[in-house]
Amino acid sequence: MDEKKALQSKTIIANSVGLIAAGGILAGVDLGMDMDSQTAIVAGIMAILNIILRFMTKGPVKVK
Repeated sequence: MDEKKALQSKTIIANSVGLIAAGGILAGVDLGMDMDSQTAIVAGIMAILNIILRFMTKGPVKVK
């Protein structure tokens, strides 16, 4: 299988966006919901997205 660079990985990009969203929650970004709801929504979306991306994965990621 062909290896690809880490920045070409949809999984790594999606998890980076999730990490930024989680950081926003920790920083107190207010989306009009309580913190628990925001956290649950981000966690749920990330879980679903990771499952979808896992089935789309075709090859390994090269970390260099």
